[in-house]
Amino acid sequence: MRSISFTVLSFILVAAATAAEAQTPVKDISAVYAEGKITANEYRNDYFGLTLTLSPVNAQFTQGGFVSPEGKRAHLVNAQLNSSNWDEKYEIAILADALSANPLVRLPEQYVRSVRHQFEREGMTTIQEETPIEISGVKFVQATMKVMEEGRNHYQGMYTTFLNGYILSIQIQASTPERLNQIVLSMVKFKPQSSQ
Repeated sequence: MRSISFTVLSFILVAAATAAEAQTPVKDISAVYAEGKITANEYRNDYFGLTLTLSPVNAQFTQGGFVSPEGKRAHLVNAQLNSSNWDEKYEIAILADALSANPLVRLPEQYVRSVRHQFEREGMTTIQEETPIEISGVKFVQATMKVMEEGRNHYQGMYTTFLNGYILSIQIQASTPERLNQIVLSMVKFKPQSSQ
């Protein structure tokens, strides 16, 4: 599968009103990144109250986490199941962008729509436009894109919410749209808290 396109998120400009200031202090992105810990098949980030548990056991975390040089966004974690069975393969990545660095972004729907339009310019086809979904008690907005590669279709899902002063996004690639949702709903869990 083609690697998930993450750089596009850096170039999103959305025409909207200024985002509201967070009521509590927002941690610096480097500190948020540092809160992420991997143990065996589990990634935990206490700042977001998030746990990603890989399944099956031969799935693995890969290199790729980083904080941008500008210090406003981070690629928190990346994982994949690189199976010989195409239908089982997947990639998943979790990203965080500071809301303060995106003052024109007011709603998750706007952010996802902008990213989806960028993906369309890169040759992907929209299968599902922005739709609400709840992941472990947290409200997200999702969109699904289709990608043709090596003569096969695969799908990329983007799931976004505003949480603790950040735009938190989960991107997944898998063989079917149904598998995207199955992965995110079974592998991603949040401690009870309210999203912004």
